[in-house]
Amino acid sequence: MNRVTDFYKSKRSLPFPFILDQVISLRPTIKRMFGFTYVYLEDRLLFSLRESSKHRSSNGMWLFTTAEHLESLRNEFPLLSGRYRWRSRNNGWVILPSKLENFEEYAFKACELILSGDRRIGRVTRAGTAQFGSRLT
Repeated sequence: MNRVTDFYKSKRSLPFPFILDQVISLRPTIKRMFGFTYVYLEDRLLFSLRESSKHRSSNGMWLFTTAEHLESLRNEFPLLSGRYRWRSRNNGWVILPSKLENFEEYAFKACELILSGDRRIGRVTRAGTAQFGSRLT
């Protein structure tokens, strides 16, 4: 079994485990709350995953970024319409909805960016990771 499977063997199933398999070498911290699975690297919130039968329109991979990086990330995912890029003050999100035909391709692309250290993905959070969550080792 892989680390993600071993770590969460006794927990509820994780959404889109192939995504976590891609980033496990970074040893991220995983938090589950509000129907999402959040993935942190140190004090940076990288992305969240959601797979809900009740709220299907929000299923997929949510990349956390800043408003300044939304436009350049648009070029990384050219087939996403504008409704999948959100901005609120300085915060930004790029949503890779699981209902899209190219969801897996885009998810792998996002993981490649994360693994290469692309600072456009992720943003520092106030809460950090020390308060709660589980570290994949």
